[in-house]
Amino acid sequence: MNKLFTFLLLSAISIQSYAQQEYSHLFAKNDYSQIKKNVNDEDIARISNPTLQKAARQLKDGSYPLEKRLRAYTNYLSPFLLSKQLKTSPYSSYENPTGIYFSTGDEAIVWVGKTNGAALALRVTNWDDQNFEQKDYQLKEGYNAFKIENKGNAYIQYFSEDKVSSKKINIHILGGQVNDVFERGKHTNKDWDDMLANASGPILDIVGKHVQLAYAVKSLQQNAPHQGVELIQLYDSIIAIQHQIMGLAQTKRVPKNRMFGRVIWQGFMHADGIGAAFHDNTMKDVANVANLRKNSWGVAHEFGHVNQVRPNMKWVGTTEVTNNIYSVWTQYTYNSHSPKLERERLKDYDEAKIGGRITAYMESAFVHRQPWLTQAGPDRWDRQRPRDWGGDHFVKLVPLWQLQLYFTVAGKGNVWEHKNFYGDIYTKAINAAETPEKQDAYYQMEFIKNACDAAKLDLTDFFEQSGMLIPIDLWVDDYTCAQMTITASDIAEIKQYAAKYSKPSTPVLHYITANSADIYKNKSPLSGNTGAGFEKKEGKIIIQNNAWKNAVAFETYTGDKLVKVAFVGAGSNDVSNTIVHTPAGTTQVKAVGWDGKRMNVL
Repeated sequence: MNKLFTFLLLSAISIQSYAQQEYSHLFAKNDYSQIKKNVNDEDIARISNPTLQKAARQLKDGSYPLEKRLRAYTNYLSPFLLSKQLKTSPYSSYENPTGIYFSTGDEAIVWVGKTNGAALALRVTNWDDQNFEQKDYQLKEGYNAFKIENKGNAYIQYFSEDKVSSKKINIHILGGQVNDVFERGKHTNKDWDDMLANASGPILDIVGKHVQLAYAVKSLQQNAPHQGVELIQLYDSIIAIQHQIMGLAQTKRVPKNRMFGRVIWQGFMHADGIGAAFHDNTMKDVANVANLRKNSWGVAHEFGHVNQVRPNMKWVGTTEVTNNIYSVWTQYTYNSHSPKLERERLKDYDEAKIGGRITAYMESAFVHRQPWLTQAGPDRWDRQRPRDWGGDHFVKLVPLWQLQLYFTVAGKGNVWEHKNFYGDIYTKAINAAETPEKQDAYYQMEFIKNACDAAKLDLTDFFEQSGMLIPIDLWVDDYTCAQMTITASDIAEIKQYAAKYSKPSTPVLHYITANSADIYKNKSPLSGNTGAGFEKKEGKIIIQNNAWKNAVAFETYTGDKLVKVAFVGAGSNDVSNTIVHTPAGTTQVKAVGWDGKRMNVL
């Protein structure tokens, strides 16, 4: 058996060597990139291999797209090793797109330059339709020839498990059709239009600095004509924001590896081990520059899933929450005039209104004192089900958003400013030793400690108000459910840990929203006249905010009991008024200033 194997191996090598030697009198270089000057049409006609014959003919007449077929390919760290280092899902396994599209049954002749022992493969992946398949064809130095068993775009697999090599490898791919690759910094919008017009396959590879995309040519023609540069720049910006929040930019750990997004033909949007996936029907939103800038939530959300640092920033009940730290900040970065949570019209405990998600959070947390992971809201009013306890994922996002607002927006120019507040938290999370024996509650408690350390403030009052630092002993809902148990002694330990820091400048940090961030920032004093500046309606009052200047929230009481909370601008698209509910038994409504000062409205 060993002799037979050796014979077959040597036979294969000799056949390949023969193929090279047979035409050495025609090609001036071993890599088939140049034809000899004395070669004529009759010589080329005698080449029996159709792939080589076609290449020789085009080389002779000057029509061969050599710069698109002979490329230098770069080494990258294994995406699986990188995912272990960053505690994320893997980044792109499709680096080094070749710009070549293969049909099933095509012959591929691949000449590979000096490899220095690196393992290489040609990966062909079908993004064309719902029948996803891919195959890797191993490559060796020199001449390679094989039949392609599946259609798709081709990529060079050149990954390292340890130190990344700075040496590029020249590879010449003969066979298949030129489909091209759009690269940021190399190509223009004219190149973009030309590539879309002349693509041989249905999917175009797009390469940026931080992200790589594989989107349908037809959809790009419809949604991003003349805007390839702007599209990939916007995607890069979205990923750069995530790297900033993760602390990678500050610690100079932004990876060379890119994230990967591709089109899918079933479902809607999701993230998986490949990367972020977007149905072709969503391209009007995710491949249209104006629309994507206006609403980047979905793209940031799915790439945010890939960038969730696990388990330290992804514990039970937060799978659809902590990734939205990226989404909410990205959306605000591009559209600070129209923040999502503050402007969305949704039903709270009383009625559908603008900002209903936040008013639902404030009642669930501050009035009903529901534990954070089980707080009711528009997407989930049934907190207790037979299987588990759970809450509205966007409601759970609100306190995480408030922290970002306080330290980065309201903090600007103030002693509490911390542009990299989340960056410090994520850096600790990434650097933390593995703790497989720990339960999910441990990570929630560690997040609170890390937040206090990042701010250099005792934030336990805020976390207590939010419901993150109150006792819970429940089986909590997520894709995989788990027990969440936080005891009084756990809480006491956290409070003792944070006591080394001073309290924040405001005692009502839990009332901050994008509507009031400037009030906190400027420390603007509350003013108003009791009994004036509002209109009475059945079960509510409509407050004119210009009459109650610099209120950050309004509280409704029955005696000494807080029964309703309205953040400033709740119910108003332009923050000109605030809807404050006054259920039967209401005795007073108080306006709240950033410093905790309260004044009676009625």
